[in-house]
Amino acid sequence: MTIAIVIGTHGWAAEQLLKTAEMLLGEQENVGWIDFVPGENAETLIEKYNAQLAKLDTTKGVLFLVDTWGGSPFNAASRIVVDKEHYEVIAGVNIPMLVETLMARDDDPSFDELVALAVETGREGVKALKAKPVEKAAPAPAAAAPKAAPTPAKTNGAKRLHGYWPCAYRRPSDSRSGRHPLDQRNQCLPYYCC
Repeated sequence: MTIAIVIGTHGWAAEQLLKTAEMLLGEQENVGWIDFVPGENAETLIEKYNAQLAKLDTTKGVLFLVDTWGGSPFNAASRIVVDKEHYEVIAGVNIPMLVETLMARDDDPSFDELVALAVETGREGVKALKAKPVEKAAPAPAAAAPKAAPTPAKTNGAKRLHGYWPCAYRRPSDSRSGRHPLDQRNQCLPYYCC
């Protein structure tokens, strides 16, 4: 089985995030979701998380993908993961993070590799179309460099082909190895994306 994923958000977004990912990738196994709606509290959320965990295979670990750092879904998940190995909470869930994380599970990465991949793709998935890159000032010298996060698992190259996210239309028969027509900038032509 794969590493379990539980999506937790304020409002009714968690189920819709999963439905969007499944529209692109097909039905997913070992994934749960909870929505934090008005009238609920932290104890209710923990009960909902535990109910989802009871339905999932958690032997390889659990990755909670939540909407905001410090929000109720994050805080409740944090209380669950605090003393458990291979349990983690990542805040800032978005479609690129969720899709890439779901696909990467098929390659059987280590838990730490999947966590690093989720964080990296979540950051990379946030872009502005017309914004020009801002030059960053040189950082001040540090006393000691922090330990680097593990690098994401190496894949066959088709998971993030040319910067566009794959979808079911691009992957007939769930094949991830196909090449796609490219434009002058070596990016997939837009009509090959959902």
